[in-house]
Amino acid sequence: MEKPIERVLPGEILAADVVDGAGRLLFPRGAALTESALEALRLRGVSGVEVKGEPLPLSPELMAKAMERAQRFYAGHDMTMPPGPIMLGLRVEAEAQRMERGLPALLRECRALSSEALSPEDLPAFSLDCFEPPQLSAIAFQLNRELYSPEPSSQKVVEIIGRSPGLTARLLRLVNSPLYGFRGKVETVSRAVSIVGLREVGMLAASLIMVEQFGVIPSSVVDMRTFLEHCLACALASKALARATGLVEEEQAFVAGLLHDIGRLYFFTAFPERSRYCMNSARRHGRPLLEEEALFFGVDHGAMGMRLLEGWGMPGMLGQAAGYHHDPLRAHEPMLPGVVHLADAMVQAMGLGCSGECGPPPLRPGFAALVPLGPDQMADIAVGIGEQFDAIVPAFSE
Repeated sequence: MEKPIERVLPGEILAADVVDGAGRLLFPRGAALTESALEALRLRGVSGVEVKGEPLPLSPELMAKAMERAQRFYAGHDMTMPPGPIMLGLRVEAEAQRMERGLPALLRECRALSSEALSPEDLPAFSLDCFEPPQLSAIAFQLNRELYSPEPSSQKVVEIIGRSPGLTARLLRLVNSPLYGFRGKVETVSRAVSIVGLREVGMLAASLIMVEQFGVIPSSVVDMRTFLEHCLACALASKALARATGLVEEEQAFVAGLLHDIGRLYFFTAFPERSRYCMNSARRHGRPLLEEEALFFGVDHGAMGMRLLEGWGMPGMLGQAAGYHHDPLRAHEPMLPGVVHLADAMVQAMGLGCSGECGPPPLRPGFAALVPLGPDQMADIAVGIGEQFDAIVPAFSE
């Protein structure tokens, strides 16, 4: 709803971009308006802005139906131990919002079970014992080599990124999205490096290349758009959890979240038919896809992701996050995997994107102590993730 600028209160959230008379972006959708921001808008002659209003309460009948759906989603999981109750609450809210908008239940978004249910024994023998990571593009290879050299050069990093107009455009769209909330438009990679940081921009660019390394997932396996949405939502959640706890660096957490399912992306694109049989088998037997992957590929997607990232010379912390995001206490340094573990659980509960799993990832006992957050904090973080996700997905996927 649009409000006169005189009635807007500090802390209110923009529901639409604010531009000046020349069409230049002043503040992006999703930005929280501070007193100084409101004063700046008044000085520029802005008379009114669209802000997000309080949502209307949902009916008890609708909430009861949403609870039934959420309980089916978490059937077989103990949701009494933290953070189980907040995950259940997030799922209830997501289902209720969908019903309010006339959308189908989240549970129905999993593809129907195929009649093809081949087991690993029915397929040709498969082994990744001699696995060698696929070669990275020249730009990604050069970027990683420069980033992790003893004295990385900003000029060289900017020059390497600039060799790919597509990468440059995607990177600048992301930097100019509400993820960073800069007031003025960042128009060059060198400017992005100066205000965001060399390693942060470099890691972000490298991760964008890696996510696109394998091309497109066949639609017979899983929808590529929803898979990438899941990865982006997990990145947003990881960054928000890092900011709230101070346990790990925010940009490091964002990249770890974005790359956490890189192993599954490799399975889906390099071995689509075997992946499809694997997913069908998981659904037929009611087992997590994570467990079924070990039967069909010899390793699960976490271990595969760690092998890929280590083979590409990425920092060990990112490989650990990919490798142990389903079981963070097994990692040598469990903080970053623990943040990604909780982020993955949150976005699964919220129904943001689809990783190929039809059920929720298991929450490992004892991990909650790694990421100490109360229910109210997690609920606030979830609200912020949802708002950022709605605003950033278009910028990320254009």
